[in-house]
Amino acid sequence: MGEAKDQAVVGLCGVRHPVFLAGMAAISGPRLVAAVAEAGGMGVLGGLRLPPQALRRWIRETRSLTDRPFGVNLVPQFGGPDVFEAQFRVVLEERPRLLSLFYAEDYGADMIPRAKAAGLVVMVQTGTVALARRAIAAGADIIAAQGAEAGGHLNRGTIGLMALLPAIMDHADGRPVLAAGGITTREDVRAAMSLGAAGVLVGTAFVASAESEAHPLYKRKIVEATTDDTEYRTGYSFGWRYGTPHRVIPNRDRWNLLRFVGGGARAIDAPRMARKLSLYAGQGAGRIHDVLPAADRMAELIRGLPAGTAG
Repeated sequence: MGEAKDQAVVGLCGVRHPVFLAGMAAISGPRLVAAVAEAGGMGVLGGLRLPPQALRRWIRETRSLTDRPFGVNLVPQFGGPDVFEAQFRVVLEERPRLLSLFYAEDYGADMIPRAKAAGLVVMVQTGTVALARRAIAAGADIIAAQGAEAGGHLNRGTIGLMALLPAIMDHADGRPVLAAGGITTREDVRAAMSLGAAGVLVGTAFVASAESEAHPLYKRKIVEATTDDTEYRTGYSFGWRYGTPHRVIPNRDRWNLLRFVGGGARAIDAPRMARKLSLYAGQGAGRIHDVLPAADRMAELIRGLPAGTAG
């Protein structure tokens, strides 16, 4: 068990429980982040694709909803160095408790030191031991081991969590390692913690929460999904490096791009658009049966933590 590392995580981040919300783009907004934070976890805003001033507004809106610690997730490789630097400066100025990084191998050598100098805790999410070691060498405080079971984009993710988590822990040099990928129930949390995880990073289960920014059809698709329904693909890679892998619930409708160019775009109705969007979801989707308030989802996950992990 990783009780000492559990305590390291809650101490570093100032939370009561080592349960982290994944910073999902267009999903993890202020209401969801605040709800997770109020329930004792680490809520993380999804900063991907947000213009700098929109990111600043989300951070300030979250602060208006909770006085508990929360974080921001950024993706250095997405949009180019100028876009990332503008977002990064907002985070340095606003100073949330945590900076979460994904595809962080594209950072400059000074990025993590700059974040830590501003007083931020830095977490790097990765799907390989080699990239975890690189993040540790750069000064990351926390590593999130993302198994191939995870929904959304995967950082080189072809390794299942059961193999990846202990392998990264072997090279973590004492850093806490969170488990990510397919975690939706107390049993999943219990299994991850029994392998020595310091906590868990959860995405899909919170997509299907009342406070998430996801379209209702997206939430319904997750609730209706079975364990067999997610697929590992490379199709939704616009803005990412070509072929960036991801796990989705297949969406069988296809885009007719000519209908959505120029003036025609004004005629799009939300239900039709939703049927054509990427429905990112992890393999744990088959164990999600209802759309619940985030506090109820947190309560379920917390029940899987060992006694004595609360901060």
